[in-house]
Amino acid sequence: MCLGLDKFLYRDISGNRMIIVRYGEIGLKGKNRRKFEELLAKNIEVKLKRYGYASHTKILRGRIFVYASPQAVPLIAKCPGVVSVSPAKEVKYEDIFEYLSKELAIYEPESFRVYTKRVDKNYPKTSKEINEEIGAFIVREFGWKVDLEKPELVIGIEIIDGKFYVYLETYKGVGGLPVGSAGKLIMLISSGIDSPVAAYLMMKRGAKIIALHMKHSDSGVEKVKKILEVLEQYSPRKIELVVKNHYEELSKISDKLREMHRERWTCVFCKYTMLKIADRIANKYGALGIVTGDSLGQVASQTLENMYIESQATSYPIYRPLIGMDKNEIEGIAKNIGTYNVFLEGGEEKCPFKAKYVVVQGNYEEFEKIRKRLGI
Repeated sequence: MCLGLDKFLYRDISGNRMIIVRYGEIGLKGKNRRKFEELLAKNIEVKLKRYGYASHTKILRGRIFVYASPQAVPLIAKCPGVVSVSPAKEVKYEDIFEYLSKELAIYEPESFRVYTKRVDKNYPKTSKEINEEIGAFIVREFGWKVDLEKPELVIGIEIIDGKFYVYLETYKGVGGLPVGSAGKLIMLISSGIDSPVAAYLMMKRGAKIIALHMKHSDSGVEKVKKILEVLEQYSPRKIELVVKNHYEELSKISDKLREMHRERWTCVFCKYTMLKIADRIANKYGALGIVTGDSLGQVASQTLENMYIESQATSYPIYRPLIGMDKNEIEGIAKNIGTYNVFLEGGEEKCPFKAKYVVVQGNYEEFEKIRKRLGI
């Protein structure tokens, strides 16, 4: 049973301690597995160093052992690629009973279970035998009730190379793949709800992102910086931010469209010019694609017809991880990762160029005629 990080309680503990890190998809990578393991271990070390924690890691039989302060647990759990994290202690089997007698004294659960995993199958006793021996001791010592289905407390034991690692809490990680395992992408990011969620989801799939913000105001840029500070909790390194002044260019386009009585095309041309800029940035950074926070049908520029037109601005693949999500699903992720609260600060940045009536199902031939007249 994994706990949420909101349940994390730091206890000042010493001795032969470490943090056990478990991963999921990496274990399915076959011949490339070691490369993914090493990247995840490196990401953890780099991230902890950025937050001021000394650490070193060891990869051992499908686990990463992190030797660092237990206070680092929330940071490790937020590393893409990590499925779960347990602060643990190496204990000799003959010492487990004395250790648990002291360690469990601060707990008062209604029920418990012992969960043993023999990563090392050579150990003579079975997991069931160990569970029964330790479980019987705890019942005698504390009088707690055993519940194998929904225990309030799980006493975990992992046996690796003949050594016993005991843990009492397991915290859920974000899962996915290590950042940097899937290449580099340019992320069109705003101060709204959607694009930060898209950035998080692509980092969770192993992409390294470079944030590209189209500046309309100084306050918008500052808000994006705050959003990136939150997203950096899920990245081993700081996220590079590229800011381009989009206001001036869009102002000229908006004026020309108004003169042509085609102002309803403003949203489409806004997104088209953003993607043209992103195309140049992707080429400069050697990126493999562009990411947007588009969600199908959410706003006028995000209909299938309009997204098709806007996509002609670049030869790079455009990744839209939110395309099939509704607003509630996106907001749920934003709240979970922490970017939603930043969005609420000062409200949403309004576009000063949005027309009263907008094109919903744009015609590509008509768009091309207007584009040529605009000279873009």
